[in-house]
Amino acid sequence: MSDISELATLIPADRVIGLTLVDGVILAGRAQVLSGGWLRLIGNADDRLINLAHVVMIDLNRGRLDQGPSGVDEALPRPRSKDTPVKVGSKVPARPWTDGDLKALADAMLDGGQDAELAERFHRTRSQVRDLRQGFECNRGNLVEDQISPAAVAWIHRWRRVLSGG
Repeated sequence: MSDISELATLIPADRVIGLTLVDGVILAGRAQVLSGGWLRLIGNADDRLINLAHVVMIDLNRGRLDQGPSGVDEALPRPRSKDTPVKVGSKVPARPWTDGDLKALADAMLDGGQDAELAERFHRTRSQVRDLRQGFECNRGNLVEDQISPAAVAWIHRWRRVLSGG
């Protein structure tokens, strides 16, 4: 609105309106248009001065002070996911691999240990040992990085550091 007098003609004195502010707050009350871009909103228990620059919407069909937001929002149910989120994976927190454990695992792999046996020995899952073996073999040059799983690729740099002694 370019002129405050225009708003005053649209909102008769003491008409109950609803306001939606920029931050999403919804207010209701009897309106009095003031000069300088201000509106006085008299509610059931409070009296507020509101700068019209902070108003996103004026609901002229408000009717009653105790009524909720009007319009389409009331008619539509709030969206909710029908699926409850499920945490994937183990309920046991992961233990990090120490450099000593990795060196011992590397020695066991070089001695011909199988994934199932090593998983039991190091109290890890078979898939963890498989990913570590792929990263280890890639580091040794027996596998190409494109041929192994993304989880195994993440171990290549750690294997380099551990096996180089740094």
